[in-house]
Amino acid sequence: MSSIITGLFKSQSQSTKISQDLEDAGVPENNFIVYLHDKPISKEVKTSLWQSFFGDTTVLEDESLVVSVKVKDAETKEKVSNIFDENDCIHQNYIENIKFKEAQSLQFLKKIVALRAKALIYSSPEIKHHGQNGGINSEVFFGKN
Repeated sequence: MSSIITGLFKSQSQSTKISQDLEDAGVPENNFIVYLHDKPISKEVKTSLWQSFFGDTTVLEDESLVVSVKVKDAETKEKVSNIFDENDCIHQNYIENIKFKEAQSLQFLKKIVALRAKALIYSSPEIKHHGQNGGINSEVFFGKN
């Protein structure tokens, strides 16, 4: 199994430049996926999904783009991460131990990201415990004056 880096970009018009940058960096064409969609998805739906997956307040454009790249070593991971940063990547996800064939389905990736987001365990705030009470003391009168 390999790992993938998935990046979210503002516009599908960036797909050509990102693809060219990846190929120039030595990433074979069969090691990355550019997810283009035929039907437009509304900005509100995309933003809602993104915010629920990542807890991020980023507002997405109507034509945002997702790119996944197969990485096998730290050097390739660093190259891809730098290319994503140079192309104004909104958010990157590094997913380990995933079959690249499974990553071809954007729906599958959405499920993985959603599960990862739900699995995050946040540290709870420090709980203050009260000291032990002394119990009933001599000031309590049980109906006697």
